[in-house]
Amino acid sequence: MGRDHISLSARLHTDKASELDLITMSETAHAERSTSELNKSDLLRLVADIDAALPRVHRYAPATPILRLPSLDALINGQVMLKAECAQATGSFKIRGALNVMMQLSLGGADHVIAFSSGNHGIGVAYAARCLGMTATIVVPHDAPEAKVEGIRRLGGDIVLYDRLSEDREQVASALQDKSPAPLVKPYDDWQTIAGQGTCGAEVIVQVPEGIDAAIICTGGGGLAAGIGTYLRSHSFETRILTAEPYGWHDHHLSFQSGTRVRAPGDGAQWCDGLLAPTPGELTFSINQANNAEGLCVSNEHVATAMSIVWQCLGVRLEPSGAVALGALLSQPELFQGQRVLVTLTGGNVDDRRFSECLTLAG
Repeated sequence: MGRDHISLSARLHTDKASELDLITMSETAHAERSTSELNKSDLLRLVADIDAALPRVHRYAPATPILRLPSLDALINGQVMLKAECAQATGSFKIRGALNVMMQLSLGGADHVIAFSSGNHGIGVAYAARCLGMTATIVVPHDAPEAKVEGIRRLGGDIVLYDRLSEDREQVASALQDKSPAPLVKPYDDWQTIAGQGTCGAEVIVQVPEGIDAAIICTGGGGLAAGIGTYLRSHSFETRILTAEPYGWHDHHLSFQSGTRVRAPGDGAQWCDGLLAPTPGELTFSINQANNAEGLCVSNEHVATAMSIVWQCLGVRLEPSGAVALGALLSQPELFQGQRVLVTLTGGNVDDRRFSECLTLAG
C-alpha cells in the first residue's frame, strides 16, 4: 500500500452548598434512565441534547476530518469513512464530553472538578479546565502510558495516582470529593458526557449526507457508541451500530449476547489501555441496547495491522485503543460488503515504545 499522506489541519489548530448542588447536577441528572429500559422519547431527548452540545464543543474543538483509503474501500467493495478523532487538540474524542459537561458546570459557578481516567478523559478534562479557567484533579492509574500522564500534567491537571489492581478509582475520587467538594466529570456513564461524545455523530451526518450503513466504534465504557449510535439512528433507523473491543476485554460483546451487563474476562493483553473498563456503563448499556448495538472482538494482531496501515498510508499515529474499530473491519470485512461504513479512529496518545512494538507485530 503506497504512502498517501493526508494533511490533518485539525491536529494543529461558591460555597460548599452550591458546590454540592453542582455535584448532584452532574452525577444524578437522568440517573433514572440508567436503571430502566429506554424508550423512543428518551433517545429523542438525547438527540436534542447532542444538538445543544454541538456549539459548546465546537467553541474549543473544531470538527474532525473524515479520511479515506482506496484500499479499504476495495476490501469491502464499498466506502470506509475514517473519522479522525485522533486529530483533536487533545489527541482523542474525550474532549467532547469533557467540554459539554464542564461548560455547563462553569456556568453554574464551579471552578474546580474531579475526574477519574485511564488517560485520555483526563487530558480532555485538563484541556477543558484550561479553556474555561477552571482547575482539575485527575485520578489516574499508576501504570497509565507516560504520554497520557504527561499530557495531563502539561495542561495543568493535578494528578492523583492509584493502583488499578488493588484500588477502586471511583472510591478514590469519592474520597477526594469528601475532602474538597467538587463536581465529578465522569468518563462515560453520564447523560451529558454521552451527549458531548455524540457530537461526533452529528458531524458525520453533515460530512456524509448519503448516510451510514454501519458504524464501528472503539468501545471502553460505551459512551461514544451510545452518543454516535443514537444520533446516526435518529437519521437512519437501519444504521447498524457495532462496538469494537480487544479480546479479553470484550464485555460489550458478552453483554449484548446475554442481554445484561457482563464482566469482561480481563485475561487479554492490556495494549488497549483506554478500553479496559471491566463492564459496560449502566446508562451507556441501556442506550446501546435500545440502539440494537452488536459487539465485535479484535485480536492484538489486527489492532497492530490497523495502526500500521494508518501510519504507512496516512502518516497518522494511532494508539492501540484508537485502532480497534479499524482492526474489527480488517478482521471481518465480509460483514460489511457493499456498505458505507463509519470507522472511528478515537485516539493517538501513544508512547514511542508501544507504537514501535505494535508496528513490529504488524510486520
